[in-house]
Formats: sequence, C-alpha cells, structure tokens
Amino acid sequence: VLLGGHYGIPYLDKRHILFNDSALAAQVPYPDDTSPIASQTISTAQAAGWVWDIGLRSRRGIGYTYSSDHSSDEAAEQALRKYFANIPGVDPHAIAVRKLHFRPGHREKFWHRNCVAVGLSAGFLEPLEASALVLVELSAAQIAEDLPAHTGELKLVAQRFNEKFRYRWDRIVDFLKLHYVLSQRIDSTYWKDNRGDESIADSLREQLALWSNHYPGPRDFPQVDEVFSAASHQYILYGMGFETRARRSSRYVQQAERAQQLFIDNSKKVKQLMRQLPDNRTLLTAISKNGLPVNG
Repeated sequence: VLLGGHYGIPYLDKRHILFNDSALAAQVPYPDDTSPIASQTISTAQAAGWVWDIGLRSRRGIGYTYSSDHSSDEAAEQALRKYFANIPGVDPHAIAVRKLHFRPGHREKFWHRNCVAVGLSAGFLEPLEASALVLVELSAAQIAEDLPAHTGELKLVAQRFNEKFRYRWDRIVDFLKLHYVLSQRIDSTYWKDNRGDESIADSLREQLALWSNHYPGPRDFPQVDEVFSAASHQYILYGMGFETRARRSSRYVQQAERAQQLFIDNSKKVKQLMRQLPDNRTLLTAISKNGLPVNG
C-alpha cells in the first residue's frame, strides 16, 4: 500500500522466468494419532508445477503450486486430489481445498524514504526453497544494525539496503529457476517451456556456462551472507545430473578419493544413528511433553 500505492515504487514481475502464480492449499488429517510424521518436506513434481507435503504434529500441510498459463484450476485440483488418493486412510474428495493466487516478483526498491518493505510487502516467490523466511530475518537484522540515529544518513542506509536485497532477490530467482532448467522432463509444455532460452535470465545462463568448466565456488558467490551458497548450488546441479568438465589434476584425484571415503563413512554413520534414534512422532511427542533436553 505504501511503497506501491503511495510512493509508486514499481513491482518487478518475474512470471516470465518463474511461471508458478497459483496454489491450492489443504490441511490433511492423519488417519490416527500414531501415524508417522515425515521429518522433511516432500516436494513432488507435477505436470504444471509441484506439490508440497509438510508433516506437522496434528496434520499434514499439502498444496499444489502451479502455472495458470499451463493448467486450469480444475485440472490442478484433480492433480492434487490424485495425490491425496495415495495417502492411506484419507478420502481424497472430503479434503477442503483453498485457492491462492500470487504474482511472483518483488519491488524495484525495498527502502524508500521512511518506508521499508519486509516479508510479503517486498515480494513473493514460490516456496520451493523457503526463501521468504530467511529474507524476513535478514531484513530485520540489517534494519536493526543500520538504522541511523540521524535522518541525514537515511538515504545512504536505504541505498545500501536496496542494493543488498536486489542482489539477494535476483540470486534467489536464479537459484529457483536452476531446478527447472536442469530438468529432463518432456511430458508437458510446462517443463519444456521452463527450459526455453527466453525464460532463463542472462545471469543464470552465464553461470551455467562457467560451471560447465569449473565447480561453483566462493568466487561465484562473493557475499559473506549469501542466501544460497556454492554448496547449495552444487547439491542441485549434481543431484540433477549436471556435468562439469574440470581439469583432472592430481589434487583433484586426491579430493575425489577423499570425498568418496567420506560418502562411505557418512553412510555407515547414518545407518548407525537410524538404529538408535526415535522416529519423528516419538521425538516430537517427547519434546511436547518434557521440553528440549538441556545439556550440563
């Protein structure tokens, strides 16, 4: 209302890059009080978007975010109810579904005069990597640390805030788009369009060209407080089959051998811990009843 309506700060629409602009959300009950609770959010690709599935103590939060240019609301609801049908003990037709619409993008500026946009007032993107929460925290921290004692410094502080958060929003857009660009799906127009050159920002295209010859590293992410680090990009790139043709030096061979050993050690440690740890429902029930344990 203030930035857009009163001050006239433009909103930068990103639908040409990130197509999803709609969502159907539902609260799905567990069949009973002993049903397992997933310890992670599960994201499942669909013909025109993806379904999120979040295990909470009393229910599951499930929804489908999709592109209205690639699916009707009716087709999206059918896809979501088909997902419900795979959940034991749930009647897929009895679940109430709520429709949401959003405009993916962000403000051109986030701090103007005496008004600062934080959270949804700054912008919104599909929650594929839960970036909204970290942006709220980073905004609050920077405002608290930089808020000037005198109005004479306000313009410089606002300029620095705008530069920082414009960089962050642009990098988040690229990171989310990376998930789609690397997809090999050809079963729907949505996935084909997501790999079209016209939907890929120059910044991401340049990064992919560089990463074809060297691994993502600190030089690619110069900020000390990057929202998504080089490691985050490596998880997506190599988890989705991207190949880097790096020079195979002796140091590289040693690092590869060391990495392989770490994978083996980690796998053994995971199996050991899994035999000892309680399942997620047991853990959450214990915490709810007794609180978190205090060491010492």
